[in-house]
Amino acid sequence: MRKRKPPPGDTVSREAWGRLHPILDLHGLTGDEASRRAEQWMRDRQAEGVRTVLVVTGRGLHTQGIPVVRNEVEHLLERLKGILVVRWESTHFGGSFQVELRRPPREPPRLSTREPALVRDAPPDVRLRAAENLADLGITSTPALLEAEIRRILREEEGGDDDPPV
Repeated sequence: MRKRKPPPGDTVSREAWGRLHPILDLHGLTGDEASRRAEQWMRDRQAEGVRTVLVVTGRGLHTQGIPVVRNEVEHLLERLKGILVVRWESTHFGGSFQVELRRPPREPPRLSTREPALVRDAPPDVRLRAAENLADLGITSTPALLEAEIRRILREEEGGDDDPPV
């Protein structure tokens, strides 16, 4: 009888471990230690831009009772699904998990906190009046709003106010 070739899978051979994906070996840790270490390690790998990792728990064959580390890591993966983890699968006859991590979150674009030159160079009394005017209207001042109010005040002082008073 002819032997069939095993179907191609996404699992990684032992020879390739560590070359294709980073590996965390949790053998010998308590359940709590393993859970904390695995979460932090996966967050660090995600920050580095790594998408797939291997978390080695062992099968729990030397544990009396239920395999603690393996169960703790599986609960951790369930908890982090959608937050840090996209999906995972048990590999190597149940001794490890191949975990796909989410892409790291993008940082929102930073708003410039520098004051415009007009705000920076305006006389202190004009700056104060502009800030008070905005506060009187219940508006939280931003550099752009302060600049606009300072322009209005300076225009008004120069007599260039085109709008008649109401």
